[in-house]
Amino acid sequence: MPPEVTGTETQEQAEERKEEVQKALDRLGMQEEKEQEKSGLLASFRAGAEFIPMIRRGLAGNLEQEVDDVVAVGWKVEVRSRREREEALRDDVHRFEVKMKKFLHILEEGVDVVMWQLNQGTPDASGRGDATDEFALKASNVTFKLHRRGDLFVQSVLTFMLRGGYLSKAMGRNRNVDKTALEPLSLHEVLEVRAGCSGYDHTELPTSSGKTKKKSSKTSSKGENKQSSLFMTIKATPTPLFATRSYIFRFKSRSKRDDALYGLRSILAEMQIHEGVSISGLHSKNNDYDDAEADEIMVPLSAVHSALNREREQYDRILLMMLQGSEDLKEKEDELLSLRSKLEAVVDESKEKDRVQANDSKLIMQLSKKLETLLMDNEDLRDQNDRLNTRLVTIESEKMNMLARG
Repeated sequence: MPPEVTGTETQEQAEERKEEVQKALDRLGMQEEKEQEKSGLLASFRAGAEFIPMIRRGLAGNLEQEVDDVVAVGWKVEVRSRREREEALRDDVHRFEVKMKKFLHILEEGVDVVMWQLNQGTPDASGRGDATDEFALKASNVTFKLHRRGDLFVQSVLTFMLRGGYLSKAMGRNRNVDKTALEPLSLHEVLEVRAGCSGYDHTELPTSSGKTKKKSSKTSSKGENKQSSLFMTIKATPTPLFATRSYIFRFKSRSKRDDALYGLRSILAEMQIHEGVSISGLHSKNNDYDDAEADEIMVPLSAVHSALNREREQYDRILLMMLQGSEDLKEKEDELLSLRSKLEAVVDESKEKDRVQANDSKLIMQLSKKLETLLMDNEDLRDQNDRLNTRLVTIESEKMNMLARG
């Protein structure tokens, strides 16, 4: 048989077998599912998320995990053109957005800090007395965490736990710690979070023994409290006893301080947006229709894209301004540190000059007294010499008189 005939018979047999199977299914009451024809409106209908464009900043999404694990090290690259500057800002924005997702997790895990709690009282009713400063906690090693007690941030608190094992307890490092100072601080009581030691000179912060850095030796004056870039201050709501409450933290590095600072500020911002006084929201100019009619209103996709682009541009603008402001903060902190170092050098030089001058003055006083004593001795010796000369003349004259008589 030719292959063409064989192929034709095989195709006919397959069609006959398919018809037999269909008849058997019809007898059993089972029918194959047939595709229903969709109308033109339903065929062109898509999910709402497909109309919204995906916005990606910085690198591609598949490199996000790699960038997330990269630590920025090395020398600072000098920017020579505006394009290089914009690319650097783009990468900074991308890193910051990736890091923003970790802020809450970092605070929930806890951060090891050295903590002071400063309570400033109110002056007298007459206004004559000054406000008193009281440190409820002095240079204590604690771990502060964000503890969530519910779905809302208003219910969350900042907890403070003392660090140290049996050796610290045996040495009595936390013996003078006020336990009431370690009570949790509710996020609803936080007024603001500031960089640096706000409201107090960080070089004069007391130690755990109660002595300030200026009263200690020169080696301790160049300690960890010298760098203002390691400090962060949380201002809390006043109480009937104290007008202001300040929680001062010293971190191990500036990056740790910045993570905690931006993390707390982002949490407070989210709490205000979702649970507090909102800043902005969606509103409609025409309120003539109800919610059911609003769901049926169709808006051109180009208008939606233009609105999203405007909001995205505003968000990018604010983020770029904030990141450049953080660079200004770092430069000012470094400048402040260098100025404080110069001031300390000038103060040390002035103290050395005062010490030398005091030694010179003391030496001059001693020499003056010695000179005065020598002058008085010289006068006494002159008087004695005059008396001896007078006596010698008298004796010589008497001797000549006796020889003349003899």
